[in-house]
Amino acid sequence: MSRIKQNAKSKGPLARILISLLGVAMILLGVSRFALFFVGETTSADVNTRRVGGADNQYPADSRYEWSIDYTFTDADGEIHSGHTTRRGGDMGVKVESMVYYWPSAPFINGLRSEVEPNLGQLVLVGLGILLIVLMNRKSSRQPVRLSVPQSHEPQIDDYDDSVEEQFHQSASGTHFCAECGTPLSANARFCPTCGTAVK
Repeated sequence: MSRIKQNAKSKGPLARILISLLGVAMILLGVSRFALFFVGETTSADVNTRRVGGADNQYPADSRYEWSIDYTFTDADGEIHSGHTTRRGGDMGVKVESMVYYWPSAPFINGLRSEVEPNLGQLVLVGLGILLIVLMNRKSSRQPVRLSVPQSHEPQIDDYDDSVEEQFHQSASGTHFCAECGTPLSANARFCPTCGTAVK
């Protein structure tokens, strides 16, 4: 299921919508089959069977072959309708009943008795449909990763050393400094007392 969800997200919203519609169709099919047994009309059907495919030895002898089942029935208004299903059976025949259930207002929704009787397959069909819808429309719980960009450090007044401010005031008041080592010089000094450089 997670792979289906990843594929749907990679292909965009159209794939998500289509898979959600498939889930809705599965739910409707399971619920309609279940409801037919309780509120549907019943009638007798003409059944034709045909064996298809070869033997599958993984199954017991009475269900090694796949059988195609076609049936026709007449509704309460006298109109003829048809249906189709498949079932496993033996090499000589397959067990199939002739009673068919159908919706009076929509006879194309029909099924043989064994298909509409409440069973586990109907619950599985509805459950898978709900699961598809939930997976396709659930919002991701993962939050997008936000990268923090470091801001450039703007110099503040507090970042300056007090000695720099003191030197600024001294230079503004007429004090000179050595061009080589930065030592403060007196007004009448000819040489730097620290490095000996001549004062210009």
